[in-house]
Amino acid sequence: MSSFLNTLLNKLKMLFDKINYLIFQIIILIVLLSACESSGNRNELTRQKLFTSQVSIERPISNRYFMPFGAHYNTLHKFSGAILIPEHSMISDPKEILPIDIQGKKTQLFPRVSLEFISNQGNLIPIERDIIIPENTDSYWQIQVSPGRVWSEVADGDMSRASFPFLLTSIIENESYNGIATFLYDEESISSLRYQIVSQLSPFVIQTHFVATGQTEVTYQHKRFDNINVTQDFERELGSKLPWRDWTEIQGKFGKQVFENFDSGIDPAMTLTSGLVIDGEIYVRSMNTPFGPYPYPHEMRHGVWSVTKTMAGMLTLMRMAQKYGYEILDYKIVDYLNINADHDGWKDVTFRNVFSMATGIGTGSHNVTPNYIGVGDASRPANNAGFDDYMAWYFAPTLEDKLNEIYKIPSYPWGPGEHVRYRDRDIFIGAAALEALFRDKEGDDADLWQMMVKEVYRPIGIHHISMTHTRESNERGTPILAWGIYVSIDDIAKISMLIQNGGQHNGMQLLSEEGISESLYETEIRGLPTAESNVYGDKTYHLTLWHENFITKSGSTYQAPRMSGYGGNIVQLMPNGMIGFRIGNGGDVALEQMTIIADQIKAFDQHNRR
Repeated sequence: MSSFLNTLLNKLKMLFDKINYLIFQIIILIVLLSACESSGNRNELTRQKLFTSQVSIERPISNRYFMPFGAHYNTLHKFSGAILIPEHSMISDPKEILPIDIQGKKTQLFPRVSLEFISNQGNLIPIERDIIIPENTDSYWQIQVSPGRVWSEVADGDMSRASFPFLLTSIIENESYNGIATFLYDEESISSLRYQIVSQLSPFVIQTHFVATGQTEVTYQHKRFDNINVTQDFERELGSKLPWRDWTEIQGKFGKQVFENFDSGIDPAMTLTSGLVIDGEIYVRSMNTPFGPYPYPHEMRHGVWSVTKTMAGMLTLMRMAQKYGYEILDYKIVDYLNINADHDGWKDVTFRNVFSMATGIGTGSHNVTPNYIGVGDASRPANNAGFDDYMAWYFAPTLEDKLNEIYKIPSYPWGPGEHVRYRDRDIFIGAAALEALFRDKEGDDADLWQMMVKEVYRPIGIHHISMTHTRESNERGTPILAWGIYVSIDDIAKISMLIQNGGQHNGMQLLSEEGISESLYETEIRGLPTAESNVYGDKTYHLTLWHENFITKSGSTYQAPRMSGYGGNIVQLMPNGMIGFRIGNGGDVALEQMTIIADQIKAFDQHNRR
């Protein structure tokens, strides 16, 4: 009996040894496969898949496959030319992008477009950095491309690999759909282009929150460009970027617990990124998407909707005030536009009034006890403030068409400067009047937006910045200024720092010092009540900024002006000079935690704005 048991035990031991050995082998295999993958043997976006004409794609993959994978080397080939992308249907999730058709254009279609690049020192540099508006396409979308990378991987053989970030948007609206694209190339040929769209800010006319992907055959046209100017401009751009710091650095300095509720309880899935700007350094929390971190965070551009009102609208007003005098804020709109309204409500409206949305023109409730700023917002059907009229203006393509739609709107029973009502159309008519004033001073061909790029944005280190314009047949068009700007986090920081510094940059007074002081409540002038409040009191609105109170432990009251954009885009100008920002779809709250945190780490009582 004992002999039998010993035999059985020995057999069981041998069996267990085999099982353990098998488990060990499986573990080794997993480790080896993992090592192979991390060392360069990619299993997505391989050479074979990028040269396959019929590839099965259901949804986006991990963003990391669009970047150098494992061991990689310098590119084998220079790139200089155009990629011709045909119009084609995107594979989206959900399957259908609604509405299917907007103003005769199809939302499911990727646009037919030509993208021009050169490569230099591992970078893939676009020739055109502004939004490209494709011609002769049925697609609803326009595209903007930013600098990417070129490299080589062993498994690609004699081909080089490239990728670049891009965004899709619409010249009608201001949301951004950020994506990444990749392809293989050599001196003579190019693979298919694979791309995916992995993040989206809040849409308005588009009804679907979606991600998308696609792979399409493209054509490579060799071209020669003025490489020296392109590369020198790109090097200057890189040299002017602000330093980025990892969020863990600020947590380590002040304690992780200080920042636990930085986004005020807003769902992280609804926040694309957020952070702080302190003494010229940007602390960024994340650039997450459902498919992993966005691989080009510095280049990611955001359509920030009504943050534009300040970053473009108020800035343009203050640049004009610096050029022609602070008194232009009191100039009347009727002196620069031929207003043909059937009422006289516009006769005393000034530039200060339109950029404070206090024109006395508009629709919706006449109840002003209290006066809720939002009830005049005609873009919200629930306000019964003329949604159809708003959309007629919204879709009107030209300056003349848009102004004619504005002139149809009645006046309120009160005059300008008495009550604030949220109206995009006030800011736009301010843009049109500023353009007319600028041309009156500088000539009929003067371009207001190009002046801003040359005299404000480039001097502060923003080399490329896009703005939505009216669509004219024979000229660039009028900048909307109510929405339409596309900015990176670096751009947001630089523009905000310019405002915080009183409109001055490196000793140059770019914006009216008096005007900026007024907008920040550093003078006796104050804005109008909004009927909104936080725990510290009522909020007011003035010169495109939402002003909210903050009371410190000492009992001192400070103003923390906020730029606010549709969906959940905010930029908070702290009284201590810091800047907070959040980009996403989660809305905002009455008192942002970032303001409380800013006071904790750099006390408002001890630190001034400048």
